[in-house]
Amino acid sequence: MPEPKLKTGTFKALVIDYKESPEYHALSPRTQKEYDRHIASLLDPWSELKVSGLKSRHVLQMRDGLKKTPTRANHVIGVLSALIAWGIPRDYAEINPCLDVPKFKKGEGYAPWSWEAIDHFRQNATPEMWHAAALALYTGQRQGDCLEMKWSDIRDGVIAVTQGKTGKEVWVPLHTDLQKILDQIERNSIFILTNSKGQPWKGGFQSSWQKQLKKPEMKEVKDQALVFHGLRKSAVVFLLEAGCTDAEVSAITGQTRQMVEHYSKQVNQRRLASEAILKWERNRNRT
Repeated sequence: MPEPKLKTGTFKALVIDYKESPEYHALSPRTQKEYDRHIASLLDPWSELKVSGLKSRHVLQMRDGLKKTPTRANHVIGVLSALIAWGIPRDYAEINPCLDVPKFKKGEGYAPWSWEAIDHFRQNATPEMWHAAALALYTGQRQGDCLEMKWSDIRDGVIAVTQGKTGKEVWVPLHTDLQKILDQIERNSIFILTNSKGQPWKGGFQSSWQKQLKKPEMKEVKDQALVFHGLRKSAVVFLLEAGCTDAEVSAITGQTRQMVEHYSKQVNQRRLASEAILKWERNRNRT
């Protein structure tokens, strides 16, 4: 039985054309995967609708429907906007209605883990979960990049990382504490991190991580709303507090200097505030 003819100008047609484009194939595999996930959520209700018929109020309605997950809502709007912008010169639409819809305001992002929280996690987590947390903390890399790290990536005390999100290559010298942890990990796979069965994480890491945080003894961590990505921010904060320059931190984490500078301002504010209170107390004692 022949497949029904694809309707021109619909979101389904736009997505098919976009995924065959050089712009889509220029994205990193991880970004493609992220785009695909958000595009799938858009196609579910809008597949057969005309792209040209989309109004700002429709985008706003979609955004408000995701208000409980504002970060996801912002990402979906970003992907939709990119998709329509690609389609405008290809006669799918004349205007981009996403441009008139403000995204949800972001806070300061994921909270960094304190040393106390990290130590609490270390003492109560399973070995495979602690190994993953430690690798993220001491290399300052994203979860996906940590799961992809191989033993062969380590040479002469340095681990080489090609970041999946940006394609950027960074070389991170091994912290002595991380080296001690790596020495304790059994090499059951070419990958550094493995699950409880000694198999590489092909999936299921996030569910295992959430299961870990649901343990009663992890209440202290869960109550602080700490997430895996916050370990990357902790690395930045600890490096800055140790006196590293923005450029030095950026060289390790692969983040932009602007992003590191943002964290640096927060660290400097805390340091200056602490010094100010100390001076105030000393002056009071003298008088």
